[in-house]
Amino acid sequence: MANLKVNVAGVEFPNPVIVGSASPSMDWIGVKKGIEGGSGGVIVKSLFGEKGKLGRNFPRPRFKLYDYKTYPGYPQSLPHAFTLNSLEECSHFDYQEYMEDVNRAKDAVGDKGIVMASLSGVTLDEWQEMVGLVNETNADWVELNVSCPFAADMGVKMGAGAVDMTADVVRTCANLLKKPFSVKVSPQTVDQSSVALACQEAGAQCINLSARFSGFDLDIDQARPVGPGAQGGWGGPYFIGYGLKNCALAANKLSIPIIAGLGVWDWRDIIKYTMVGASLVQSGVGIMLQGYDVAKKWNEHISQWLDARGYSSLDDIRGIALPNVLKTAQVERAPEGVYAKVDYDKCTKCGVCKRSCFYDAITLTKCGAVIDQHKCDGCGMCMEVCPANAVSMTSPQKRAN
Repeated sequence: MANLKVNVAGVEFPNPVIVGSASPSMDWIGVKKGIEGGSGGVIVKSLFGEKGKLGRNFPRPRFKLYDYKTYPGYPQSLPHAFTLNSLEECSHFDYQEYMEDVNRAKDAVGDKGIVMASLSGVTLDEWQEMVGLVNETNADWVELNVSCPFAADMGVKMGAGAVDMTADVVRTCANLLKKPFSVKVSPQTVDQSSVALACQEAGAQCINLSARFSGFDLDIDQARPVGPGAQGGWGGPYFIGYGLKNCALAANKLSIPIIAGLGVWDWRDIIKYTMVGASLVQSGVGIMLQGYDVAKKWNEHISQWLDARGYSSLDDIRGIALPNVLKTAQVERAPEGVYAKVDYDKCTKCGVCKRSCFYDAITLTKCGAVIDQHKCDGCGMCMEVCPANAVSMTSPQKRAN
């Protein structure tokens, strides 16, 4: 069976699955459940400094799911694409309670998994104080969370990608920390990979790229944001495209390991992130909605997939997709003879393809949808929307005369 162990900054993780800093890791009980459920490590919900302690009190309710219950077959069948919006800033513990809980978590899991504390300060003094305290705990790992868009003052600026301020925090903490650590950087910046590179140069041992975006939906009848009334974090499988892109960009710049994971929902997503350079892959929403034990299933599927293809470990596939991730200018343009064709045994004459054709290339007849090859642009929209999978695209070739 393939080896799923991952060594990051001298710490051996049993497997690449990490429970993200969220509700499932709010306290030592959640950490224990995460490790027992099959995850290799658990990031404890972030501790905010005293200037951000308002975040220790949560609005209730604070979660909103979009495109989830409307999925066909729900609740027996869960959707692969949906969005979660929430406003849940940090751990509800104060400094001393947090450190005690981290120790209790490590006592509970022993050497079965990695306990990862998470800190988020506003001032350098707060960072220094929290680092001093966490150094005395039994945590295996420390995350410096400079990504939270909700914290006051410095936290907001760092969350927006203020490179110099973020680097100052990393440099200060790197000189004080006695434990392996990662830096969690925000995607809400012009170039997340450049912020990550600045963190590496400031002494970071690992970069976490899994932070969510912030935003809100609007209730048009109430003329106010849905839920608590303020911006919250947006995540879920809809965002995996952003996560994969950011991971690939960072992997091409960094020489230190990456924790990635925006939008992770099943085992294939973990393989995808590994292929674009991630060492560890974090899931928050996926574990929140499928349960802690889903990590065991993911690891089983990953092992089977690797075995079936002759890979002995995740190292064999880490980064192998990076050479295939093209820049926009490298993409092949307008190949000849690509157009849609219809399988009339499957076509139901529903008209969805015609409605979605911008080139007037589709005519509905009693036999089904007919494609005018001379008008067809080959864009593929009709194939994507066809509910009967009756439309396919030809390979490049000469068009009909």
